[in-house]
Amino acid sequence: MVSDRELMARALAGDGTAFDGIVLRYQDALFRHLLGLAGSREQAEDLCQEAFVRLYRALPRFDQGRPVAPLLFRIATNLWRDSRKRPSAIPATGEVEAPDCRTEVADRALQRLEREAIAEAVARLRWEYRAVISLRYDQGLSYREIAEAMRVAPGTVATWLHRALDALRAALRESGQEVGQ
Repeated sequence: MVSDRELMARALAGDGTAFDGIVLRYQDALFRHLLGLAGSREQAEDLCQEAFVRLYRALPRFDQGRPVAPLLFRIATNLWRDSRKRPSAIPATGEVEAPDCRTEVADRALQRLEREAIAEAVARLRWEYRAVISLRYDQGLSYREIAEAMRVAPGTVATWLHRALDALRAALRESGQEVGQ
């Protein structure tokens, strides 16, 4: 597999297909991150597209020794933060299947309800907390990469993540929808 650095270097040299490789590699993860922040599929799609445009424009200034993901997630998070004019909506979810006697269906329904309760609780958190939760648990970034993406100290990331998880637990407990640990 071709590395991000190599793809970025080739894109900088004018190879259009190389940047397509970066887009293909990160588009799903970036979209999920933005959907978690924005709550709107349309806004997440728009912001995702704009983030890639801005990354492409930043190619001449890209430091070849640095990873691409933190820069891309920082661009996207900043775009979302700059674009928000009202609190984000809770992501729309489909209908839960009608329960049936089978344990598997009941388990899936319970898991879905837990996911929805978590998504609703996350949507009510401060944007910084939503961002660190998304970058850490959805995207798998390290504290250092999150710090770089959000332009804060790694200690701040740890604090935000700790506070976010505490707030999430409290919100779920308060709503009576506390989920398994």
